[in-house]
Amino acid sequence: MAIEGTLTEQRADDADAGTSAAVSTGGRSTAMWLMPVAAFVEALITILVMSSIGFIPPLMIFLVLLLAIGALALARPGRRVFLVGGIFLLAFVGLNLPFAIEGLINPIGSSHAWTDMIALVIGIAGSISGFAAFVELRRGDPVVRLGRSPMGEALAILVVGALIGTTYVSVSGFGALAGSGGLGVANGVSKAPTQAPVELDATGTVFTQKTLELSTGPGTIYVVNSDAEPHTFDIDLGGRHLMYPLPGHSTTAVVLDLTTAGTYAYWCSIPGHRASMEGTLVVAGS
Repeated sequence: MAIEGTLTEQRADDADAGTSAAVSTGGRSTAMWLMPVAAFVEALITILVMSSIGFIPPLMIFLVLLLAIGALALARPGRRVFLVGGIFLLAFVGLNLPFAIEGLINPIGSSHAWTDMIALVIGIAGSISGFAAFVELRRGDPVVRLGRSPMGEALAILVVGALIGTTYVSVSGFGALAGSGGLGVANGVSKAPTQAPVELDATGTVFTQKTLELSTGPGTIYVVNSDAEPHTFDIDLGGRHLMYPLPGHSTTAVVLDLTTAGTYAYWCSIPGHRASMEGTLVVAGS
């Protein structure tokens, strides 16, 4: 029985080695190309994220695994590699899904919401490609060859088009918003504030002050963003949502029409930032 099991495993290994040799001679399908490309793109996005928020050990582990899976899929394209790659990319999608959903809901509220959406699109496409390549290799027949069939060309064009579309909409939208006065400027303020302004500091993806105090009437909050990356200042007042973009290394004057005393939450709407960038504005009656 032990000998039979060993022979079975040896035959499986030989089959995978034969598959790698066959693929390397020009039998690589669209799915076999898309999976490693998706892994490398996800690795690039991980690098961009860490350059923005700092070194995070779990993300570094994901980065190494993504690079390893992509390299193996190109060098030794066996069915096990594509199966593991499909499963891993699907798990990566699950981890990024909450941030991607926030970016989809408010794509112009963040300068890097597009990276979250691209991570979602690429991860899904890569996972599907990994599973498809596994099935193709088990059958020994690539279903869709890249550049050799209309279906393969259409699939490649669809993926590239989705990336270009989400990138353009998010980047151009936030660029237009950041270049304007911000959505919060037309907020009904008709008189210059007479009360002293307060300061809110954004440092290390954290709002330093968790509570600000102003009185009713026009009031000003100077938001000092010491980070290189942009943030936003969001607040709901009088049934309206106001959002001010905060470019990196800048100071933004947020002028609010505080007509009603009470407490109001303010936060940064960039996906993943609200957990550490939220506070309360306390408005006292004058």
